[in-house]
Amino acid sequence: MEKVRVSGRRLGWLRKEIEAWEAEGIVDGEVAAALRGRYVAGRRVALERVALILGAAFVGVGLLWVVAANYERMSPLVRFLGITVIWLAAVGVGEVVAARFRGALPEAVRVIAVCAAGGVVFQGAQSLQVPAGSTRLLAAWALGALAYAYATRTRGTMVVAVGLSVGWYCWWTAEHAASHGLIAVAMLVAAALVTALAVLHEPWIPEFAPLLRPVGVLLALAGLFTVAFPDPKFQPTWQLWAGAGLTVVLAAVAAWRNASARIEVAAVLGVLVAGFLMALWGPEEPSLVRAITGIAVYVVVAAWFALLGATKGLPGVTPLATAALVLFVTTQSFAIFAPLFSGAALFLVLGAVLLGTGVAAHRARNLIPGVSR
Repeated sequence: MEKVRVSGRRLGWLRKEIEAWEAEGIVDGEVAAALRGRYVAGRRVALERVALILGAAFVGVGLLWVVAANYERMSPLVRFLGITVIWLAAVGVGEVVAARFRGALPEAVRVIAVCAAGGVVFQGAQSLQVPAGSTRLLAAWALGALAYAYATRTRGTMVVAVGLSVGWYCWWTAEHAASHGLIAVAMLVAAALVTALAVLHEPWIPEFAPLLRPVGVLLALAGLFTVAFPDPKFQPTWQLWAGAGLTVVLAAVAAWRNASARIEVAAVLGVLVAGFLMALWGPEEPSLVRAITGIAVYVVVAAWFALLGATKGLPGVTPLATAALVLFVTTQSFAIFAPLFSGAALFLVLGAVLLGTGVAAHRARNLIPGVSR
């Protein structure tokens, strides 16, 4: 049977429809399985969208850079009025373009508007004598970006808004701690929070759900990767506990409102707990045991996310989980085998580990589509 490739978002919608047809008795289990097997996620990358969004992001950063580079040459009023005019112009042009065109072009203009809004926030704060290094400024920028993303329902602006929000939370959590373990656990908290929001968005704003899930996967893999390295300075702060408490509440609401996503929500909370326990496992413990435990946990988590990507039809999630697994195992192998081997023996052992991981990842990639059906 010939496979039909569709976009990840359409595949997720189609699989939900097939489940509904099967539950209502419109099709039987055999027909439903055949339909699921016929449609697979397409791998075509929208180069136009990527180019436009990246170009808009570079333009936005360039605008901020121009203001920063000419900081002393312009008066505070001129700087503030200049970036405000640019921001308002970008907002206006974005609405005009959105009324005439669809797709990535309006998103690109709106991303420029979000970046310019950050310049307005920081220039306004400078006029009010607020320190530029204050986390409150990034929080204000993130809140404004979130409000703009929800008002326009634009995926590009939502990506920027989520990035700003996660950056603010990690900075705010570890502002006075200088602990990479604390930042890693904050990323895991953000991953669980974003996943819960993705589940809650499915009936509300369905176009954001398949966007937030890969963000949660990326945060979870990055946080678990970082927390694998021991940190003697790790000490939970009240900001971390506050974020974790909010995450648990939202996760409970998401599981209550969407019974089909309970396993997904429970899994990402399990990743958070595992990462927290790894952070508490200090460097005074045997490093070999800790490294092997970290690898085992990461293998299980990466395999779960790869299966989730195939099941939900999330483009890029399965390759991301596979690549993260190979990178993590390779990195941790240095920590395990470097004290035991040296010279050529070390490279031979590491090469064998990397080859074994690659073969296992290849076999898993072929098995995942069958398991997800």
